[in-house]
Amino acid sequence: MGGVAFDGVVFDGVVFDGVVFDGIVFDGVVFDGVVFDGVVFDGVAFDGVAFDGVVFDGVVFDGVVFDGVVFDGVVFDGVVFDGVVFDGVVFDGVVFDGVVFDGVVFDGINFRIDKLLFFLV
Repeated sequence: MGGVAFDGVVFDGVVFDGVVFDGIVFDGVVFDGVVFDGVVFDGVAFDGVAFDGVVFDGVVFDGVVFDGVVFDGVVFDGVVFDGVVFDGVVFDGVVFDGVVFDGVVFDGINFRIDKLLFFLV
């Protein structure tokens, strides 16, 4: 899925399985109880997005920008962040398990994490 912009959309309880998001812009979007399984985000921009109770399982973020994003009660399991920028992001009650950060930039972030199990490459 590419060349699409989502503005102010609410995704509630949706399951995305094996989807490739390429060059998409998510602006002011809310993901509530969503599951991303084996999904690839390539060159995607998340601006002012809220992730609440979301599960990322086996997901790849490549060249993604998170700006002003809030992750609340989110689980990252077996996730790869490659060349990702986190700017003004809040991680609240987030679990990182088997996560790889490669070439990642953290700027003005706030970590309030329950469990931290990740690898820096």
